[in-house]
Amino acid sequence: MKEAVRMFRGAYGFLSNMHPAAFEWDGRVYRCSEAAFQSAKCLDPFERERFSSMNGVTAKREGKKVLLRRDWEEMKVQLMKEIVTAKFAQNSDLLQQLIDTGSAELTEGNLWHDTFWGVDMKTGKGENHLGQILMEVRKELGGEEYLRLLETEKEDAALLRQQEQEKLLYAIQDVQLELQQLPEETWVGRTCLTKAFGDVTILRKEGDYLYFEANGTEKIFVLPQCLEQDFLFPYDSEMVHNCLERYALQKRLQELNKALEASRKST
Repeated sequence: MKEAVRMFRGAYGFLSNMHPAAFEWDGRVYRCSEAAFQSAKCLDPFERERFSSMNGVTAKREGKKVLLRRDWEEMKVQLMKEIVTAKFAQNSDLLQQLIDTGSAELTEGNLWHDTFWGVDMKTGKGENHLGQILMEVRKELGGEEYLRLLETEKEDAALLRQQEQEKLLYAIQDVQLELQQLPEETWVGRTCLTKAFGDVTILRKEGDYLYFEANGTEKIFVLPQCLEQDFLFPYDSEMVHNCLERYALQKRLQELNKALEASRKST
């Protein structure tokens, strides 16, 4: 799947209703889909005719002054679909650009707080009806070419996942090899300096827990936190280095295995 389109600006400005694109709709030729949409707010043919010569900015401003047709709220989404369809059906270059967006999600992110046609970028909320219409038109007008593009996207995505999984497997093997090459640390019976208790002797090790006696009471240190937070100071600096390296590699191994599992689930 291609990267989602979050705003109809720049390379994706053609998706905006403000984009210049002459087309015929309802018996008139409009300069852009915004002008056609604003004209649809009224039923007076003379009023509608005025919008055919307007650019998008002017049409949007003038559209706020017309007497709204009574069924506007019920009809506006359907009318937008008709207008957007006409725009792309009659402008082959724009249709090709629309098809080329593939399976990308199209969202009209905006800063003017339109949560019906788009999504307010400040809040992330919005119904995105214009984006939904564009995706419907892309599918309907794209035909076989669009289906071929989607199939190519799927094949490319599958190949990328395969390559990603292979890289992860190689990385996992490298980390496992590094772990195997690290010498085991011998903690039991070793005297270590502790921040709180002075010199102590490690009695036993169970997993990441080191047990020792201090002031007649058995205490516990946890690896590697006790080393990282300077609570425990083994006199063998190489052992400290190996211990911390081992935990870093184990953490890396967990991350790689988690990424591999997620990649396989997405297949």
